[in-house]
Amino acid sequence: MFSEMIADLNRSIMPEPVNLTKRFDFALTKKLGVVELPPAFRMQDSKINPRSDHLLWAAMLLLDRNRIELALSVIAVEVSEISRETGADYEDVVALRVADLTDQLLLQIPDTAQREKFESNLQKIMPDWPDDHQENAP
Repeated sequence: MFSEMIADLNRSIMPEPVNLTKRFDFALTKKLGVVELPPAFRMQDSKINPRSDHLLWAAMLLLDRNRIELALSVIAVEVSEISRETGADYEDVVALRVADLTDQLLLQIPDTAQREKFESNLQKIMPDWPDDHQENAP
């Protein structure tokens, strides 16, 4: 659902906010419908079950704190299921997942100045955002 967003980033083009907002809202609606299903019944087709990492990236690129928090809640649901199965500490797993996804998004932006500006803007809207990812940024 977000292949255009990723392709744009790789070409150092920030996605157009109006279209990305619509795409995010549509994808989130789909994702919430899938998350309500028991895990055994969830489809893996990204057109039906959008990837949670792409939802988070879209919300981050929009610099929209509310949408970021919605995407984080979807990730939290997914992580809680994994944590239950593995016995891992839920909060640690979520924090590591978010830091890793942030690193991955930053790697999608090849232009250093553009990446640094985006990261600075993200930090302004999410001042409590974990700084772990900055050590791994290119």
